[in-house]
Amino acid sequence: MKITSPTVSVALPIAAVYEKLENVSLFQRLMPENLAQFSSSEDNTSFSFTLKGMPEIFLEKKKLTPTSELVYGAPEGKLPFTLSIALTSTSAQHSEVVYTFEGEFNPMLALVVKSPITKLLQTMAEKTKTL
Repeated sequence: MKITSPTVSVALPIAAVYEKLENVSLFQRLMPENLAQFSSSEDNTSFSFTLKGMPEIFLEKKKLTPTSELVYGAPEGKLPFTLSIALTSTSAQHSEVVYTFEGEFNPMLALVVKSPITKLLQTMAEKTKTL
């Protein structure tokens, strides 16, 4: 299953956007209003959150490509999924950001999580505009 957010424009240089999104505690500001719990590790390598009515989601840094891509994913042994953030510079002071969720789920689970994940990515993208 693959879900992609709308591409959003951010009025910041690409290096500044990357630096902000590389800080896992910032993700709390990107969460929707139905956020029930959020925590981030002191070493800035992982974060977890719970949305009302959903199980806890735990993400850790998997791959960081400075100023172009950040990939967060589930820890080993959990359901395999990733949250990728692609960054593109559109000018010296503006960037574009797109979030992509990819996971390997059985058809029943995919049906259950598709709508909440889609809404989550849309909210994160919208809130990224105001970093």
